[in-house]
Amino acid sequence: MGNENGHFCTAEERASQEIIKLIVDHKYLPGEKLLEVELACELGMSRTPVRNALRKLSAEGYLDMQANRGCSVPFLTLGDMEKLFSFRAELEGLAASKAALVIDKKKIELLEKLLDIEKSIYRQPDALQYNNINEQIHKVIVNASDDNYLIRSFRPVFLRAQLYVFYYDRYCREKKPKIEYIELPETHNSIVEHGKLTRALAEGEPEVAGIIAKRHVVETMEQLRRVFFLSGFQE
Repeated sequence: MGNENGHFCTAEERASQEIIKLIVDHKYLPGEKLLEVELACELGMSRTPVRNALRKLSAEGYLDMQANRGCSVPFLTLGDMEKLFSFRAELEGLAASKAALVIDKKKIELLEKLLDIEKSIYRQPDALQYNNINEQIHKVIVNASDDNYLIRSFRPVFLRAQLYVFYYDRYCREKKPKIEYIELPETHNSIVEHGKLTRALAEGEPEVAGIIAKRHVVETMEQLRRVFFLSGFQE
C-alpha cells in the first residue's frame, strides 16, 4: 500500500499512521494507555507491526513508554507545554536564521508548493493531513539550515509539541476551520506566517527569518495557553 506521495508503506508505517489518526481523532486521551492487543484488533493487523509502531512513536516523542507498563498518551500540562514550546521556538528560530544564509532555489520552490497544498487542505478540512503538511514545511526549513544538531533535535521536539496542538487547537478539536478561513485560507495566521517566513528565506534575510520562525511558534503556544485557561486548567 502506498501513501499520497507514492511511497510504499510497510505494515509498521501504516500502523503508525493509524495510531496517530486515533490520537488526532481523540479516541485516546492524555494519560490513557494504548494496548497492543486492542490496537491490533481495532486496526485489523498483527501484533508485530503494532508493537514496532508503538516503540517508534515512543522514541519519536508521541507516546510515553515505561518498563512493564506499556505505552500511553503523555499527560499534557501547562508547565510542560511552556518549556517545550519555548525550546522549540529557540530551535526553529536559529534554524531559520541559518537556513536563510544557505537555502537553495529548489528548497524555496518546494516550500512554495507546500504552502499551496497547505491552503487547499485547510479548506477541506482534514486535521491529520493539515498537520502532516505543516510538519513538512517546518522540516524543510530546519533541514535547510544544514546543521545536523538542529536537524536531529527537531523531530522529537516538534512531534511532542504536536500533541498539544492535537488536543487543544481549535481546528483539531472542532474538525473545521472558521468560515472565513475556508473561503480565504491564505488569511489564516499560520499560513500567513509560513508565507512571510518563505519570503524572508528567499530574500536571504537571516535576522528576519529567525524572528518570524520564533514568533510563529510562540504565537501557537499563546493560543494553546488561552485554551488551557478557558478550560479551567490549574497547574
